[in-house]
Amino acid sequence: MEFIEIYNKIEKSKKLAFLKELLLKDSDLQQQFLQYTSVKKANLDDITAINIEEIRDEIWQEISEIDVESHMESACYDYYYDDGGEGEELLDAIFSPYEERVNEFVRKGDTLNAFRIILAIYELILIEAPDVYDDNYFVFGDEIESYIETACLSAIGDFKSTLENKVLSEEVVHLMITLLFSEIQKYQNLCDNEDANYNIYHFQYLLEAIIEKPESAKYLLKNLDKHPMNNQEYIMLHCADILEDNELFLKTANASFMYDKEVALKLQEKYKELNKQSELARISRILLEQEHSSDYAIFVIENIDKTVYEDLYINALKIYTKENSFIVHYKILREYLSENDRLEFIQTIKNRFRKVFYVKLLEVEKQYELILNFAKKNSDDYELDELLKPIVSIYPDEVFEIIKIVADKQIAYRGRSSYARAASLLQLMLNVSQIKDIFKSYISELYNHQPRLPALRDELAKAGLL
Repeated sequence: MEFIEIYNKIEKSKKLAFLKELLLKDSDLQQQFLQYTSVKKANLDDITAINIEEIRDEIWQEISEIDVESHMESACYDYYYDDGGEGEELLDAIFSPYEERVNEFVRKGDTLNAFRIILAIYELILIEAPDVYDDNYFVFGDEIESYIETACLSAIGDFKSTLENKVLSEEVVHLMITLLFSEIQKYQNLCDNEDANYNIYHFQYLLEAIIEKPESAKYLLKNLDKHPMNNQEYIMLHCADILEDNELFLKTANASFMYDKEVALKLQEKYKELNKQSELARISRILLEQEHSSDYAIFVIENIDKTVYEDLYINALKIYTKENSFIVHYKILREYLSENDRLEFIQTIKNRFRKVFYVKLLEVEKQYELILNFAKKNSDDYELDELLKPIVSIYPDEVFEIIKIVADKQIAYRGRSSYARAASLLQLMLNVSQIKDIFKSYISELYNHQPRLPALRDELAKAGLL
């Protein structure tokens, strides 16, 4: 925006002089300029030279001729290779020349023929994959279709990135949309099998990159109206944003938000933007009931009016706290709950994957006895030190007894890692004055262990216990 303001203040003659000098120094830019200023109408007759089907079949034939055995033997492989690297390398050698042609067309400003090659590449996903003999090395295995799809979608992504820094005329954008829907219609007429049809979702980010103005958005929506497709809601929401058509956005998002997280999050954001708290609350209740997603929950926490929708706010805090193990959110939540409700909520956290967080919640509630009993039952847990930390000074004798039992077991196992484990636990008792003498006596016993254990002495020293 700062650049636009400065640009608008510059004299027209200076701007034109700069443009002329820039064009004279860059032949590729000259071609882009001529392409930008010459295309006048959205007519497929203006798109010439590249035949989509011929390019598609040409690539298909090259893939079918891949000689896995010859490649692997020439690379001196004598084992099965199934991590995907060799398969990607073989396909990359085939796709790279075509992608370079795409880039060359774009450099010359011929975006339409570049797009034709991209469509040819994409249509490899829609037709039956070629057979590639691969028994000896299992480079592709039975998943050649997956490898081809990955390569094709990657080509679309690279094309989108290439276009992001290019200036496209509205006429060119319209022609690209016309071309895309011409191919979509062709496949829809050929086959009722959805897997053999275009998926508009695969072109979502590309379309978002080129559709930046209202006229292009209207033109795409007009084509979608004629040829409705699955997964079209993503690009429709983008068009609605470009058009600043909130009615279209809300209608589209409300029709699909329950089945798509990306759309649901966009709908939450839109209701926030429009300051429609009641609608934000409505869809958030539905979403949180359907899926305990921390993404939905944090949006509610940060954006809902908690004085009006306190029950929803509390529910979102519970979900977010559970999903993310954040003490800070629990401390906010506890202000809304009675003591019994807090303890009941904490019990829902208690499982083998959340032991430390469970103890931290009990610590907030000063439920030290519950922590002690829990630590006793989980004395073999690898994170025992974390379970015991909150109660070392509360129950020093009991904690020391738990640690002593575990330390004795570890030392009996022998080995430096076991000694290190024992020393790490014993460190918890270093500054506990109530059992200082007993603790020193126990460390002395370990140091003078018979037979002598030099590795144990070393670990005790490292832990600062001697």
